[in-house]
Amino acid sequence: MENIILRGEYRVSDDQKIFFEEHGFVLLENVLNKKEVETYREIIDRAVKERTKHDTRPLEKKTPYEREFLQCGHLWSEYPEIKNFTLSPRLGSIAVQLLKAEHVRLWHDQALYKVPGGDATEPHQDLSYWPMLDRITGTIWVALDDVSVEMGAMHFIPGSHKVGIDGFEYRIEDAIEGKSDILRKAFELVNKEPVSYNLKPGDATFHHGLTVHYTRKNYTDKIRKGMTVIYFVDGVRYDANSPASDHHCAAGSKHGEPIATPKNPIIV
Repeated sequence: MENIILRGEYRVSDDQKIFFEEHGFVLLENVLNKKEVETYREIIDRAVKERTKHDTRPLEKKTPYEREFLQCGHLWSEYPEIKNFTLSPRLGSIAVQLLKAEHVRLWHDQALYKVPGGDATEPHQDLSYWPMLDRITGTIWVALDDVSVEMGAMHFIPGSHKVGIDGFEYRIEDAIEGKSDILRKAFELVNKEPVSYNLKPGDATFHHGLTVHYTRKNYTDKIRKGMTVIYFVDGVRYDANSPASDHHCAAGSKHGEPIATPKNPIIV
């Protein structure tokens, strides 16, 4: 299979930059062209199938977290073809522009596939999983196929990234266990309706690490296919006192010093 490299810069418009800064997420159309998305869909499909082939349990036998999606992370370090996607300057250029950074580093990538009947993804903040003193991160979510709200497209709470909601108790697992009030708090503080998009193959969304988001159940008979890359601004410091301090993406980092391990290459 041809090894496609995503070259060039994706130009984020001034209106999109303003929208992201105000709302904490933004829609980006045609990030990948038809040939690119078809190629990477096949590559990532194969990787997800290989990673999950050992698990033959039906959906109802899985844990509540596992029923939300198939989650295959750090594919770039195992599959050279996916490395070209994850470390691509085109996707990285989006993070640089929206996070107003000189350089961005990789946290990790992950394919997130929601199978037919897959449960809703509970409301959460991504940064609740990461040991970072500086809360400047963003995630690009690239649709590998048509992704509709009925399939489990993401819902974002506008402005929730800048109203003081920030804690390590806002994980998906906390919401599953009934310990998280993040959605109620977000609605009270921003008083805005959630926003969701139907995506075409190659479209993407980019959201801030503090933006509250969730999905509904996959009500269709098709797999919702998304590939994500998580970025943080070069210079973000490690938090050794975080409940997430043992995260392997920061292994060897020292408290208060920039995270810059071999797992965190500068992308652009």
